Amino acid sequence: MKKILITLALLPSLSFAGEYETTIGLGHQYGGIIGAQLGYKTTSTKYYAAIGVAGFALGTQTTFGDEKNKHAYGFVVGKESIQAEYGFLFVTYDYHVNGLENNGFVMGTGVGFTRSDEYHWFADRGDIETKPFITLNIGYKF
Repeated sequence: MKKILITLALLPSLSFAGEYETTIGLGHQYGGIIGAQLGYKTTSTKYYAAIGVAGFALGTQTTFGDEKNKHAYGFVVGKESIQAEYGFLFVTYDYHVNGLENNGFVMGTGVGFTRSDEYHWFADRGDIETKPFITLNIGYKF
């Protein structure tokens, strides 16, 4: 019980200087076709969860350390029902037009893998394939 009280007493001193943001866009980082992200960001890092029309995603981005924080790299994992019924994983690069910590447009790409059923029109073969894939995304941060 003492450990719990001490931990709770120290929590306010462990605060982070960050804020929440909402982003809407197209691509795997937004949960598939079109979707929205809810992110927590600091001056150089962003953690986000996304839900879209066809799926969901979780990811993170970190800036390269340039003074304007416009270039960021990270990764995203998730699932969407069109190309990745069993999930996807991408290493990502994004360009934040006004910087990571400011509102504005975001454009990016990712390289990774998708897992899905091998199927043809009106027939599901049931074989799960892992394929390399390149993704593109565009969004707007509020």
